[in-house]
Amino acid sequence: MSARRDFVLRELLPNFEISGLARPIALGEILKSETVIVDFGSGMGAHAVNLATSNPEVGVLAIDVHTVGLLAISESATQSNLANIRTHHGDGIEVLKGWLAPESIDEIHILFPDPWPKARHNKRRLINHTFLDLAVATLRPSGRIIFVTDDVSYFESAKLTFQEMEQLDVKLNDWAIPQTTYNQRAIRLGHEISQLSAYKI
Repeated sequence: MSARRDFVLRELLPNFEISGLARPIALGEILKSETVIVDFGSGMGAHAVNLATSNPEVGVLAIDVHTVGLLAISESATQSNLANIRTHHGDGIEVLKGWLAPESIDEIHILFPDPWPKARHNKRRLINHTFLDLAVATLRPSGRIIFVTDDVSYFESAKLTFQEMEQLDVKLNDWAIPQTTYNQRAIRLGHEISQLSAYKI
């Protein structure tokens, strides 16, 4: 690890990490934001940082299992004096299991998650009934989960899973997909990009 990354890891990232906060965490109160968005699987962090920068009234939580993107987020947030963004380095499922105050989140963004394309690996996909039960419990009434993928098979199976949830009303292509690295890659490769929003009823 470079000296710069080591510095960001030790000195900057802890300022944004939520793991040490008292639970259940009321992010809206902590970030002084009426609207709170979770970027679930935030990757290199461009989407989360753009959300926080473009919408200072919105609170953003970026979650990812990989360190490098969260380091980029904490560095950018520090340089820009962003007070409306937090991070979690680790399993996002655990965050949904009681870390967050119930019905305290407005949107959960899931952009280009690992599609696990081999049939024997499909069970590892994020979108399943267990995950959605946890996610719905954190959403405010009329809150939504936004799902984007460039894997046709994953989208069809995920759409069916969303539609099977009685608590959710599914709408297709109702959100402008941001120009993230994965979105640009999908366009470059000629992949079909699909999007849905699942609104809590």
